[in-house]
Amino acid sequence: MKNNIDWSGVKKQALSLSIALAFLVSLGFVDSRRSQMKCNDVIITILDTLGQSFVEPEDIHLVVLNKFGNLKGQKLSSINIALLEKIIDNNPFVADAEVFSSIDGKLNIEVLQRRPVVRVVNFNNESFYVDDEGVFMPLSEKYTARVPLANGYIFNRETELKVQDPDASGNTDSVSSASIMRDVYAVSRFVAQDDFWNAQIEQIFVNVNGDLELIPRVGRHTIMLGNSKDLKEKFDRLFLFYTDGLSKAGWDKYKTINLKFKDQVVCTKK
Repeated sequence: MKNNIDWSGVKKQALSLSIALAFLVSLGFVDSRRSQMKCNDVIITILDTLGQSFVEPEDIHLVVLNKFGNLKGQKLSSINIALLEKIIDNNPFVADAEVFSSIDGKLNIEVLQRRPVVRVVNFNNESFYVDDEGVFMPLSEKYTARVPLANGYIFNRETELKVQDPDASGNTDSVSSASIMRDVYAVSRFVAQDDFWNAQIEQIFVNVNGDLELIPRVGRHTIMLGNSKDLKEKFDRLFLFYTDGLSKAGWDKYKTINLKFKDQVVCTKK
C-alpha cells in the first residue's frame, strides 16, 4: 500500500522553517552589530504633563556625566543601564527613570517627576513636600509647587521619608504624629484629584487637638474637617452647602463650617 505524501504541506513546513532560521540568523547578526555599536547621542526626556520643573534635562545630564563620564563614543553594550536607572531614581524629585537604547545608536533616558500634593511646615519650622505616593520631598531652589500648605501641630520630619502605614491594630483615630500625617496626606491627595477643591483649598491647619481645619481661597471662613474619614461624603456635604447655602447667604456670613458630625453641617456666624 502506497503512502500518500502531502507535498504541499511539506513545502509549507519547509518554508516556515527556512523563514524562522533566517529570522534567527538576522537576530544574531543584529545583536552582534548592536554589541559593537557606539552611543552617538544621549536623549533626555522629562515626562511631565503638569508643568512642573523640579527636574531639568541638564540636571540629569550632570548626574550621568559625574557618574559615567561622557557616554558618547562608549559601546552601548558596556553601559550599565540598570545602575544608571538606579542612580537617577535616587534624585528626590524623580519618581521613576527608564533608560533604553535604540537601533540608531541613541541612549534614551525618560524621567518621570514626583507630583507633590502638599507642602508641610512642621512644628519645628522644617518645610518639605509630600507627593501623591506619600513620599517626602525636599523643597526645590528653582521651583515652587502650587499646592496647599499644611502647618500647625505636625511633628513629622522630612527625614522620615514616607507617610507611615497604619499601626497593626488598624487604629487611625489616634492623634499621634503618624496618624496626623496620614490625615494630612489623605486630604491633600483627595483635594489634588478634584479640580474644584484643588482650586479652593489653600491651607490645612492641624490644631492642638489634632483636628484638621481647612482654609479656603474664596470665603472668609474656616472649615472644620476633623480627620480624613469619609472624605467624599464630607466634601459632598460642603459642596452642597456652598451651592445651596453660601451662594444665597453670602460667602462671608459664617466664621466656621463644621463637617465633623455625621450628615450635618454646623455653622457659626460671625
